[in-house]
Amino acid sequence: MGVYRRKKRRGEPAGPWIIQYPKGVDPRTGKIRYTSEKIGYSKRMADLAFGRKMLEWEKKKHLGLEKKEEYLFRELVGWYLKLPVAMKKKSYNKDEQRGEILKVHFGLRNAREIKPAMIETFQYDMLTKPREGKKRVYKPATVNRMLALMKRIYNLAIREEMVERNPCFKVSMLPENNKRDRVITHAQFEAILSHLPKHAADIVTTAYHTGMRAGEIFGLTWDRVNMKEGFIELTAADTKTAEPRRIYFNDDLKALFQELGKIRRIRHKAVFTYRGKPIDSIRKSFNEACAKAEVQDFRIHDLRHTFNTNMRKAGVDRSVIMKITGHKTTSMFERYNTIDSEDARSAMDRYEGFLRSQITSGLLHALPEAIKEGRTERPTL
Repeated sequence: MGVYRRKKRRGEPAGPWIIQYPKGVDPRTGKIRYTSEKIGYSKRMADLAFGRKMLEWEKKKHLGLEKKEEYLFRELVGWYLKLPVAMKKKSYNKDEQRGEILKVHFGLRNAREIKPAMIETFQYDMLTKPREGKKRVYKPATVNRMLALMKRIYNLAIREEMVERNPCFKVSMLPENNKRDRVITHAQFEAILSHLPKHAADIVTTAYHTGMRAGEIFGLTWDRVNMKEGFIELTAADTKTAEPRRIYFNDDLKALFQELGKIRRIRHKAVFTYRGKPIDSIRKSFNEACAKAEVQDFRIHDLRHTFNTNMRKAGVDRSVIMKITGHKTTSMFERYNTIDSEDARSAMDRYEGFLRSQITSGLLHALPEAIKEGRTERPTL
């Protein structure tokens, strides 16, 4: 920091005078950031410019002469939810819900006064105290999504110079154990369907035969369904991974879409409707159907697990399945691919068959040699 000129290889100063001065504070580490600026060939002008910058820094950070606008945390949440970058998110509705929960705990606090210890207390409360009006507490994954939203709000506020630091920076995410390997048999699938109303059964059937995410199915429109070629064409805007995907459908789904196409609505393009309006959830009817079918601990999203597992059992290559379902990484695919006792038993049967084929091949190869040498005994299989 200071006033200087760059030096040549021989150590002689050359070029214009440069000043280096403090510009701000890193919101994550709290360390001072410095910046450099070329002034010219006058040492006196460089000294004056450096003095002005240092005076500004003292006013801004140390002497407190520069008055800053204060924000309550609830104001930051409201400001964030009105940003285009937030409104275009597919999870915007969930962000609104999470924002309300955050406002209950931090809303009336000055955004600059929230500390990491307060956030850790919030995490503990969410994990130990039942939700309002309910008996269950929040799961670690849900609390992590709240913390991620809070961190995002602060980062954007720092960018706009509304606050200087992000209190979430030194707060660790909670360990999650949300991996599920729940799949159902075709008989269980049929049992669940038998207890569902028609509009919900259509959605469950589509999920079972395509492995599509629930949001992709609820948001499916007729311009994405190619009946002639027999596939669903999802664009980047339709998918969670922002990558286009083509999903071919079988005869069951073709018949289903043909039936639904007979009652298409003029007011909207939604494929799945109930009483003329697009469907955005079937959770209640699905849970009731699972209870009646005696299928426990099963969610709509588990149909995606079931599809992956069934495709693998059918002998479809893993890369093809990943292309159909939109899994970007092998590790994520493996989370949705369940290996059960039937798979293990089949693997051992294949292994034993392979060994027998090797033994048989070796004995058949040895038989002509034995005949040539005049040995009459036959090798036993």
